[in-house]
Amino acid sequence: MSPEPSDSCSSKRHVGRPPQLDEKKRCALILKAAAIVLQNYGYDGSSMDRVAREAGMSKKTVYQMFPSKQILFTKLLEDRLFSIEWPTEEISEDPEEHLCGLLMAIARTILRPDRVCLFRILTVEHKSKEMRHIFNDILDGHTEDNLTRWFFDQKEKGNYAISDPVKYAYMVFNMTVGSMLLDRLFSLEEQPIEESSKEVREAVAIFLRGIRIAEKSE
Repeated sequence: MSPEPSDSCSSKRHVGRPPQLDEKKRCALILKAAAIVLQNYGYDGSSMDRVAREAGMSKKTVYQMFPSKQILFTKLLEDRLFSIEWPTEEISEDPEEHLCGLLMAIARTILRPDRVCLFRILTVEHKSKEMRHIFNDILDGHTEDNLTRWFFDQKEKGNYAISDPVKYAYMVFNMTVGSMLLDRLFSLEEQPIEESSKEVREAVAIFLRGIRIAEKSE
């Protein structure tokens, strides 16, 4: 009886072009490879060649999916950091509960360990002019997300004194998810995201109370 192939031999069989994959699976595989390459080499040291080797695909296949390095890493950041899984259940009619739900949805996306790792890389990569350009362009394109829309809605309904919905969205984000992200960037311990729910509720209550006080003083 011939010996069973070892794990190393089994993995070697898959080096090169993988079995026929649909476009969605190929895209996911390339993005996963791009994240690994970015972590190992930084943005300036990353190349489509390295991404192709890491993904086990030909460079031609990678270019068919992503015509340039900039497009590839833009998609990586959008997919990993800005594709928020917003709540699909019925939204609470209570504005404060609704806002807490939106912030926790963001937290569940960007506070995952692999996302935090990507933020660590971005912190190191701040000197890369092209990477800064990519990140800022993505930010500019996400000013109308559900969180910002909440502030526009509350302003239209007259529930709170909101002079600048975009600025207020950034402020409440920094008080909650931004603060938790900063803690995780400098911590080696993984903290369950759901344990942050109380912290989010307390910060939101303080923030909205401040808006009400500002409204009364005008």
